[in-house]
Amino acid sequence: MSEYQLSDYSHSLSIKVRFMDIDALQHVNNARYLNFLEEARISYSQQLLNTYNSIQELNILVARVEIDFMRPILFGEEVQIYTRIAKLGNKSFVFESIITTNANGDENIAAKASQTLVAFDPKTGKTVSINDNLRAKIIKLEPQLERK
Repeated sequence: MSEYQLSDYSHSLSIKVRFMDIDALQHVNNARYLNFLEEARISYSQQLLNTYNSIQELNILVARVEIDFMRPILFGEEVQIYTRIAKLGNKSFVFESIITTNANGDENIAAKASQTLVAFDPKTGKTVSINDNLRAKIIKLEPQLERK
């Protein structure tokens, strides 16, 4: 995962930790981080790319998720998920996310994540190129992609 500054992330989403997110060790269960990341990806796509607003528009699959857990998240904390698209390929793109909590007035990194998504044709089940319209929206939103 590349170096990060929170100000480099195009989108952020706040989620309040619920009792159902907590496991027997009294912190957020590791599987719940996937839910947080999914909510952030959908919010990013809908708010910034104006896409994936209906289930019929979903033509991407999660191919890989990597999460580095830095510190536990506790019940009642509010998490902030910062998200950007860090890589754009022909058929895939990579979301990078930073999950933070605000404890004692300081924003603390709880996790870093990388998620690779692949475009596919739901009729054939085969991977396809990312359509030009979506590619243009992503590049406009994430200008650092043009420099790579």
